Amino acid sequence: MKVLLRGVHLGLTDNLKQYVDTHLVAHIERFAEDEASELDIALVDINGPKGGVDKECRVTVRMPGMEAVHVTETSETLFQAIDATRDRLEKAIKRAVERRRQVSTNGLPYDLNADASTY
Repeated sequence: MKVLLRGVHLGLTDNLKQYVDTHLVAHIERFAEDEASELDIALVDINGPKGGVDKECRVTVRMPGMEAVHVTETSETLFQAIDATRDRLEKAIKRAVERRRQVSTNGLPYDLNADASTY
């Protein structure tokens, strides 16, 4: 899986990168194991040095054969925002996978060969 990590209006420290890797990427890798999958993570400080509840974690997951899943969480610290994003993202990916499994076949039988007449 390809992981893109960027900081917007803040610097990415080694501690923060390691936290993202262990608490977010490791949990999402089990859903998207192939090389074509992409995890785009943006850590944002909305207000800059003003402070407040302005730390945001935006994650977009793209997997082959599925629609992109996007989750955004805002919190007082980046660590809280990352954890909240992980929880919501796991639920959203599970829903997307279940939806993909339940796609109707538009009235076609599952085994076309079983209903085909022989000539």
